Amino acid sequence: MRHRRLVSSTAGLVAAALLLVGCGSSDSGTSGTTTKLSISATGTDSLPFMAILQVGIDKGWFKEAGLDVDLYNGGGGGNTLRVVTTGDADMAIAGNTSVLLAARQAGSNLKIVAPWFQVNDFYWIAPSGRSVTGAKLGFSSAGSSTELLVKGLEKKLGTTSQAVGTMGDNWTAAKAGEVTAGWAMHPFVTDKQAKEGAQVLVAARDQLGDTPADLVAVNTDYAADNPGNIKAFFTVAERLNKWVVDNTDEAAKTLAPLMKVSPEVMAQSLKDTPELAKAYSLKVDAQALDNLSKLMVAAGQLTEPVDWAKTMDQQYLPENVRATL
Repeated sequence: MRHRRLVSSTAGLVAAALLLVGCGSSDSGTSGTTTKLSISATGTDSLPFMAILQVGIDKGWFKEAGLDVDLYNGGGGGNTLRVVTTGDADMAIAGNTSVLLAARQAGSNLKIVAPWFQVNDFYWIAPSGRSVTGAKLGFSSAGSSTELLVKGLEKKLGTTSQAVGTMGDNWTAAKAGEVTAGWAMHPFVTDKQAKEGAQVLVAARDQLGDTPADLVAVNTDYAADNPGNIKAFFTVAERLNKWVVDNTDEAAKTLAPLMKVSPEVMAQSLKDTPELAKAYSLKVDAQALDNLSKLMVAAGQLTEPVDWAKTMDQQYLPENVRATL
């Protein structure tokens, strides 16, 4: 059994927040060596498809499934390689490229078990009047999902790019003219459209197709000791996805304070999300995974296509959402 360290300091919390490690589906989490599941997820205070994890905690749905969940808000996937084997968390949900590259490192002790959020909901927004011709597009950081997409957009649209940082930093840079447009996702897009007249200059999905926004990785030792916890996690995750799709108005009211936006903006942002039922589902989209692989090869992040059948272990997912890879 893997030794579980208590996170008692600020440094430990940061490390736990950034760590990539595990998840689950339909069994109770009481069959393993622990009922605890520590999750590091990027953007729990800015992305509704991550914030639903906090909703699951608040509603007691994880406890109903036999899980004692700790949720940490990661600061992005860039530091994943440094902390991925520290054992401070059991599961991570983070940017697609960061998770994939980390899991491929020798000795990472990680395995990818699922995609997360199934549509390409990335946009580049700008003050009104800007043109995509000759545009400079902001992205977050090297090796990120947003860098992957801007490299794809460069080939399609002839644009250039610049590393800027978070969505807020990108919007500030766009308003200052440092970049033509900055990356954003919902509800940030809807909020800036409503309050500051932002326009969508580029919708990445229209140009590049779908990729999963994030991937879920688990610590292999934790998974071996606690497979039921990972399965239980995914059962609750699918319950949360269904809640968003079937009770969108209620979900908007619940998620709004977590996102620090109004219920009206949150409701509109969910309506603006492309194919909400596909986005909020665990159903593995083999074509989106293949598209991610091709984009990463084209961007020079990988030297050969991903063999997803060997890379993604779907055994913890409900059978009805698995795909032939």
